[in-house]
Amino acid sequence: MTTRRDFLKIVGVSVLGLTFLGVGVLPTTSSAAKISLEDALKKHLGVGLSAIKESKDIIVKAPSIAESGANVPVEVRSTIPIEKVEALYIFVDKNPNPFIASIDFSPLNGEVYFATRIKMGATSPVRAILKLKDGSLLMAYKEVKVTVGGCG
Repeated sequence: MTTRRDFLKIVGVSVLGLTFLGVGVLPTTSSAAKISLEDALKKHLGVGLSAIKESKDIIVKAPSIAESGANVPVEVRSTIPIEKVEALYIFVDKNPNPFIASIDFSPLNGEVYFATRIKMGATSPVRAILKLKDGSLLMAYKEVKVTVGGCG
């Protein structure tokens, strides 16, 4: 019969052995692939930042200074009629992976509005990009200063 202590010894020796073999059990920040904003935009939207037009019809509400990057409230709303909007995309430029979320809209939503809490690794713009049904992309952003990092 194996006791809990025996089990923990076996697990500890196994992890140590895999580490010495170079397999690595836990990912490290150095091995995590960092994606640029341009690459993330091209992957999710098919275009780069220069192809996206800024708009005053989109409002990004977030704190100017976030004491902790682990929990940053973000709110996006727009005066563009919901019937013209297909989706909302949120990106944070300096995160290891800038893509945060994509939200599809339908006329049943009533208005373009979304609120969430995100993680931020460093001071960076938080970008809200609306994809309209005609295929055009509109953007607004808010610079958020992070005093304590929230993601790796």
